[in-house]
Amino acid sequence: MFRGLYTATSGMMANNRQQQILTNNLSNANTPGFKEDQTVLRAFPDQLIKAMDTSKKGTIVPRNIGTLTTGVYTQEGIPSFLQGPLKETGNLTDMVLMDELLPTNPETQQKGSMVFAVAAENEEVRYTKNGSFAVDAEGFLTSSDGFLVLGENQEPIQVGSTDFTVQDNGQIILADGTQGDRLWIGHTENPDQFVKEGQNLLRWAGDPETPPQFIENVDLLNATDSFVKQGFIEQSNVDLTRTMTDMMTTYRGFESNQKVIQAYDRSMEKAVNEIGRV
Repeated sequence: MFRGLYTATSGMMANNRQQQILTNNLSNANTPGFKEDQTVLRAFPDQLIKAMDTSKKGTIVPRNIGTLTTGVYTQEGIPSFLQGPLKETGNLTDMVLMDELLPTNPETQQKGSMVFAVAAENEEVRYTKNGSFAVDAEGFLTSSDGFLVLGENQEPIQVGSTDFTVQDNGQIILADGTQGDRLWIGHTENPDQFVKEGQNLLRWAGDPETPPQFIENVDLLNATDSFVKQGFIEQSNVDLTRTMTDMMTTYRGFESNQKVIQAYDRSMEKAVNEIGRV
C-alpha cells in the first residue's frame, strides 16, 4: 500500500520543482540574452520484485514477479541555447552575437554558441549572452549588472563614452576614429557545458582543457557575415505560450498526485478505524 504513496509523493515533488523552473523562465521572458531551462523527468531505478515460494522439498525458492518503479524526480534545468529573436534598439552599447550564422558541425550536427566574457567577482572570467551593455563613470564597458566586459587580451575595455562603433569582427572604433580594444567573443560547440550562476552569467563546467575559444579561428557561413551586430539585443528565447501550457500541465500533474495521496489516506483511515475492529 505504502509504495504507491511514496510514488505519488515523489511525483508531487518533481512537479513542484518543474513548476519552479517554468516560473523562473516566465519571469525572465524579457531579460536580454536569457536562455530558458528545460526539465527532464526521470524514473528512479527499477527494483526487481521476488516472491518466496516453498518447493515440494520444503525449501524456499525465490520467484521473479517483475519490476517496480518507486518514483520519479526532476533533473535540474538544462539551458536551451537556441538563439532568441533580435530586437533593434539603436543604442550603440547594445550588441548581439549572431549564433544563427555559425556553421553546423558535420559530426555533431550542432551549431554551438558564441558568448561575451566579463570579469566577475575575484576577477574570475564568466560568460554571458546578454549584450545589453553600458559605460561606467570611468569609461569602461560593463554588462547591465556592472561587470567589466573583457577584450581580446582578457582585459577590461575602456571606450570613454557611448559614442563608439563595433566592426563586424568585434573591433571597437572610438569616437575620435582611433582603434580601441577588440571584444573577446568566445565560441564553443558544447554550450550544454555552461552552468548558470545568476545575473545572466555562465560558468564553464566542462573540460578545463577545452573552454570557449576566441572566435577568430571560427568561420561563419559567409565571409561577409558579422560575428556581432551593434544596436541590437538578443531577446529571451522563452516561448510564453508553450511555457504557460507547460505550467498548466505541471499543475494538473501535481493535483492528480495529490488526489492519489488523499485516496491512500482514506484507505488507511478505514483500515485503522473499521478493519481493526473485527
